[in-house]
Amino acid sequence: MKLLLLFIVLLNFYSFCESRLTENLKVGINDGQIIGRHMLTITGKDVRSFLGIPYAAPPVGELRFKAPRKPTPWFNDVLKAHNEPPVCSQTNIFDRGVEQVFGQEDCLYLNVYTPKINVSDEGFQKLPVMVWFHGGGWTEFHSGHSVYGPGYLLDHDIILVTGNYRLGTLGFLSTEDEQCPGNFGFKDQRMMLEWVQENIEKFGGDKDSVTIFGESAGGAIVTLLMNTPKSQKLFHRVIAQSGNMMNVWSEPLRTGLANERATKLADMMDCPCTSTTKEMIECLRKVPANKITAAVRNFMIWDYDPVIPFGAVVENCGPEEERFIVESNLDKPSFNIPLLTGVNSEEMIFKTAGILSNQKLSNDILQKWETIFPITFHYDHLPEHQIKEINTAVYDFYFKSGLLGGNLTTLWSDGWFVNGFIDYLHQRLKSNNQDNTYVYLFSHKGSISFSEVFGGDPEKYYGTSHLDDLLYLFPIRNAFPHFYNSIPTVEDERLRKIMTSLWVNFAKTGNPTPDLSKKTDLSSWSPATKFPLDYMRIGNENGNSDKLLEMKKDLFAKNTQFWIKLREKYGLRLWKNED
Repeated sequence: MKLLLLFIVLLNFYSFCESRLTENLKVGINDGQIIGRHMLTITGKDVRSFLGIPYAAPPVGELRFKAPRKPTPWFNDVLKAHNEPPVCSQTNIFDRGVEQVFGQEDCLYLNVYTPKINVSDEGFQKLPVMVWFHGGGWTEFHSGHSVYGPGYLLDHDIILVTGNYRLGTLGFLSTEDEQCPGNFGFKDQRMMLEWVQENIEKFGGDKDSVTIFGESAGGAIVTLLMNTPKSQKLFHRVIAQSGNMMNVWSEPLRTGLANERATKLADMMDCPCTSTTKEMIECLRKVPANKITAAVRNFMIWDYDPVIPFGAVVENCGPEEERFIVESNLDKPSFNIPLLTGVNSEEMIFKTAGILSNQKLSNDILQKWETIFPITFHYDHLPEHQIKEINTAVYDFYFKSGLLGGNLTTLWSDGWFVNGFIDYLHQRLKSNNQDNTYVYLFSHKGSISFSEVFGGDPEKYYGTSHLDDLLYLFPIRNAFPHFYNSIPTVEDERLRKIMTSLWVNFAKTGNPTPDLSKKTDLSSWSPATKFPLDYMRIGNENGNSDKLLEMKKDLFAKNTQFWIKLREKYGLRLWKNED
C-alpha cells in the first residue's frame, strides 16, 4: 500500500513538473499554439528552441513561381516545434562531380531561439532580435540548427531567428513579365521579417530592435532588403558579411537574360516555349520539383560559373505591392540604416584551392583563361573587342608572374567580393542619408578552414577563406565531416567570444564597442566616414599577430580602383552612383 501511495505521489509530481516544463515551452502566436524544446549553448546556458514554424504557405502547385502567401492557421491544434524543418529543394553545386538533388518544395519554415525567460512576468525586458539569412549563391544551403544553431550567440541575451527561402530555379526563375516576375526567394525573406514583426514579442523579443545579418549571398540579401522601401520598416540594423548587392554575382541580371534562361529551361522540361509565357509557366508548375532543381547545373558553363544563373531581376510588372527590385532602387540606393560590414582576407581560396589541387581545372585556367574569365566575372555579353581589352587589362594587372598561385586567389577575391565591397562603401560614405558604418577585415589562422571543404589540401594553409568567419559565430564545425576531429585552439575560443560580443553589441546598440569601461578583450571600433577607410582587423592576421583586434586604415585601395574603373569604362555596373 505504501509503495502504491509513493508511486501515485511520484507520478503526480512528475506530471506537475512536466506540465510546468511544457508551459515554459509553450508560446501562442498569431497562427496558433506551439511547443518548443530545450537546447544548451556551448557554455551550458539553457535555450528554448522552436523549430520548423511555418511563416508562409507551402509554395507548391499553383503557388509555385508566385510571391509567398500567409500559412493556414492551426487554432484547434498545438504545433510541436521540435524537429528541424526540411531544406528547400537544391543540388550541391559546389561539390564537384556530385549531382544529387535533395530537399523539398514545401520548405518555408523558420526557427526561433530564445534565452530561458518567462514572458508572462510583468516588467520583463524585451530582447533584441537577430535574424539570419544563409548564403549559398541563392542556389543551395539552409538555416538548420545543425549548422546555424544558437550554441554561440545565445550565450548573450538576444533572440535568434533563422529560416529557409526558395532557391535556384524554384526561387528565382523569371520571365520578366507578370506571369513569373521572379525574386521569389527575396519575397520569402521579406515575409519572414513580416512574421517577426507580428510574432516576436510573444517570444520576449523587441520588434523595434531587429538586426538582419547574413554572409555571402546572405550579405547581398540584407543590403537588398535595406534598399527596398517595403522592407526597410521591418528592421533597424544590418550586418553584411562577405557580400552585398553590388557584387558582380548579386547584381540584377541584364534585361532579357532571365527570360532567355526561363525559355531554355522550359525547352529542357518539354514545355511550350514558343507560345505565351502563361502557357510556359503553367506547364513548368507541373514539372517535378527535383527535375527543375537539377536543371540549374545546365546553365553553368565552366566549373560552377556563372555561379548564380537564376538571381535578382528588376521587376517592371506584376502587382506593385509585391515587387522587390524596381528601377528606382537602382537609381538611388538607400544607406540610412546602421551597417557593420566586412570581408575575409583571402575570400576566394574556397574556389582556387580546389582549382589548384585539380589538374583538369588548373589546365583549363592555363589554356582557356580568355574564355573562362569573361564568364566568371560577367562580361561575356560584351562585344568581342571589348572582351579582349578587358582580358588584356586583367592579365597585365594580375598575372605578370604567372597564371596560377596566389595571384589567382587575389583575382577571384577582388572580382567576386572586394571590388563590390569597396564600390558599395564608396557610394554609402558619400551619400547624404547614410548612418554609421563599421568596416572590418577578417584575417585569422585557426585550427580549421573552409578551404579544406572545397578541395584544398588540409596539410596546407592558404589563408583566410570565404566562410571562415562563420566558425566563430555558429557551431558550424559540427556540420562538416572535414572538421569532426578538429579542436579549437585557445586563441580560437578567445576569438569566438570576441566576435559574438561585437556582433551582439551592434545588434543591441548600433555600436560594436559601446562600453569599454569594463574589463574586456574588445578594442574601440571607430566608424568609417571617408576614404582611406578606417577598419577593424579581426583575427591573428593569418598567424602573424598576437592581437585579435586592431584598428587600421586604407583597405584594398589599389586593386579595387582597377575594378571600379574597368566597370565604369565598359558599363558593367547596374547600381548607379549617387552624385
